[in-house]
Amino acid sequence: MSHSHSRFVSPAQLVGLLIAFVSASALLGVLGAGMLVPLTGSAAIVTKAAPSVFNDLPSQIEVVEPAEESQMLDASGAVIARFYDKQRIVVPSEAIAEPMKKAIVAIEDKRFYEHNGVDATGIARALVSNLADTGMQGASTITQQYVRNALQEKGYLEGDAEQVTAATEQTTARKLREIKYALALERKMDKDQILTGYLNIAPFGPVTYGVEAASQRYFSKSASELSVLEAALLAGLVQSPVEYDPLTYPEAAQERRDVVLGVMLQQELITQEEHDAGVATPVADMLHPAANSEGCTGVKSSAGYFCDFALAQYLADETYGENEAERLHLLKTGGLTIRTTLDPAKQQAAFDTLTAAIPVGDPSGVNDALASVVPQTGAIVALAQNTVYGVEEGQTMSSFAANGRFQAGSTFKVFTLTQWFKEGHSAYETVGSNNRSYGPNAFKCAGQRITTEPWTVNDLPGKDGPMTALRAVGLSGNQAFISMASKVDFCQIFQTAADLGVTDTNGEPVTPLPANVLGTSSASPLDMALAFAAFANGGLKCEPMALTSVTDRDENTLREYGPNCTPALDSSVANKVATTLGLSTSQYYQGVHLANGQPYGAKSGTTDDNANTWFTGFTPSLSTSTWVGHAESSTTPVQNTVINGQFYDVIYGLTFGGTKIWAPYMSAALAGTPVEPLPVGDIGSPRAATSSSQNRDKNKDQDQGSSEQNSASENDSTN
Repeated sequence: MSHSHSRFVSPAQLVGLLIAFVSASALLGVLGAGMLVPLTGSAAIVTKAAPSVFNDLPSQIEVVEPAEESQMLDASGAVIARFYDKQRIVVPSEAIAEPMKKAIVAIEDKRFYEHNGVDATGIARALVSNLADTGMQGASTITQQYVRNALQEKGYLEGDAEQVTAATEQTTARKLREIKYALALERKMDKDQILTGYLNIAPFGPVTYGVEAASQRYFSKSASELSVLEAALLAGLVQSPVEYDPLTYPEAAQERRDVVLGVMLQQELITQEEHDAGVATPVADMLHPAANSEGCTGVKSSAGYFCDFALAQYLADETYGENEAERLHLLKTGGLTIRTTLDPAKQQAAFDTLTAAIPVGDPSGVNDALASVVPQTGAIVALAQNTVYGVEEGQTMSSFAANGRFQAGSTFKVFTLTQWFKEGHSAYETVGSNNRSYGPNAFKCAGQRITTEPWTVNDLPGKDGPMTALRAVGLSGNQAFISMASKVDFCQIFQTAADLGVTDTNGEPVTPLPANVLGTSSASPLDMALAFAAFANGGLKCEPMALTSVTDRDENTLREYGPNCTPALDSSVANKVATTLGLSTSQYYQGVHLANGQPYGAKSGTTDDNANTWFTGFTPSLSTSTWVGHAESSTTPVQNTVINGQFYDVIYGLTFGGTKIWAPYMSAALAGTPVEPLPVGDIGSPRAATSSSQNRDKNKDQDQGSSEQNSASENDSTN
């Protein structure tokens, strides 16, 4: 086909047209195709230099993959959160509805399938229009727009502001470069590839880029499902994504949509009936917007706190960059898929249970939180509390379940029990006495007596006096546990706690003080859930795991995550603790039972003034810790208060946390799973233990004196 009958233009013809256009425009002080040239000789310079300048320009453009949102998924594959600066989801051509392709070509470049990247007819039309002063018209083809957007995107991804500016500056040099790149691109890519690339990179809103993200943003559907009317609305946005944003300016968006429908009718892409029905439809009736949410604050479910924890694990991983800034940039632009351990059913059950006990915003100001993990892996399946994650009034970004530190109360006594078994004692040995006072040398570390302040142990009636260690666990007697602590390596109690992940705020073992045996030190629900999980896992303590894998936009695996578990206890010791806690709960926690009859091991805890109450327990497949208290003032008593419309003079870890939160959650979480036995350990026998205890402790108490100091007393009730 000869050039005289073809819409394709050669570089020489193109430069000639451009020079004529520039020259004519310069005479009038204007320049078509979106350019403005000052009357300072620019036209003459371009006329003389354009051919050589054009030939000297680089002929190849590097089309980078555009920034794409990353998604965090739960264990079922559902999206928890999206991370982006530009919300974009890149899709292939077959995932874009044909009406969308037709609409964008109709309004932006009706000769797209006829030209070779630059539309000579369009340039001439723009020139005539501008000379006739009928309104400024551009002549940029879809290919040229794709080039411009690609150059901007490259600058953005490289953090090069000058490159971004150069891609859109109103200069002849930029236009010439854009034209040459467009011609080269048409030789490198076919029309469908160019159109798909353009639809994936073009802006469709203030932070919405690409047709897939736009379709989801405005219509809550995929781009493959777009109707003619929806396609016309989106096609109209690219000219001015902010001005025509249908959520902010619906009237302007409707006017622009109707222009697109008119053009499509004129080009016989739609029928008169389709056109008339379309323009009669208000934009407001078309919209079904999805929340334009980014990051963990955009999570609309209760999983915001889990998202925050998982994000922290990602940002701490050098796999994704040398520093946090690089990792965050990859997250916001790299189209990553972050798969996590969150079980959506368990997460919902956790939130529902917590808020059924204490609703969000309850006038009492009392909070509750829950952490639930898989013992064999440390996988976090639920992390919830009775607040909304966010920065708005009444919301908080503080994760009570993962990062809150609250006095552990009698749940901490499990570490004394563990040390008790590590040193060969029996669950049936007699411990405790009546109103025992402990002198300054009552405890020993590494076989040596240590000096502590004289100390008197207080207990509620019925919890004092001699009893077996097993009964001491069930009654949670303070005197009995201090007695046990005096018969083992005192410092090793706190080392055992540290080995199981419960430490001081500095990561070191809790200071070995008598009061700390009873739980005056602090921990988080996640800490306690993971520590108790080791009793169900043969003594293996697993680090908390929120991530399972991270892949890039092409599904290449960047990293897979697995359990990170290390031996914290000999399996025989762990099994003894599990058996003892199981027996204790069956005998003393009869108000706390699971719906399917699943046996469990647990320990409750309540601190002074009922300020913090706990219930932490496990089955072979799930370990869960619950906490109740005032998160912002953890020493504030929870007494004589109305919670969820009911008056409580006091609350306890067993009767509130156990019955209202832990048991309902665990019953829901374990629904449909088979009943499993707890680990079995040899905890001794009553007869053998009596003889052994008498021999071992014959002269134990000779150094113990009296004092006035009180402990942090455990107030657990068994009725």
